[in-house]
Amino acid sequence: MSFIHLKNKEPEEIVARALDMNELQREIYFSLRDQELTVKDLVEKTGRTRSVVQRALQKLLDKGIIVREGRTDQTVYYVYKAVPFEKVKEQVSSIIEKWYREINEKLS
Repeated sequence: MSFIHLKNKEPEEIVARALDMNELQREIYFSLRDQELTVKDLVEKTGRTRSVVQRALQKLLDKGIIVREGRTDQTVYYVYKAVPFEKVKEQVSSIIEKWYREINEKLS
């Protein structure tokens, strides 16, 4: 995690930086806060290729800030949605607290 300059930063920006989200991951995550979307929806929304969107989704899944849900309608497909922002803020607070303890230990 790089240093975060807090002046004039919204909570969303702090979360994105603390979780080391790139521009595409940010766009996807914040789109998913408002609605459930499929890979196809996200490809259309972002203008990126399916494989690029899938890699970004996997990174967000690995960070624990989105979830994937299987659906069926003639075929099986997945919809993605964001974990509630309050939970993500708690996760970020935990990451920052851990980082702070580690820095404190190194400087002691």
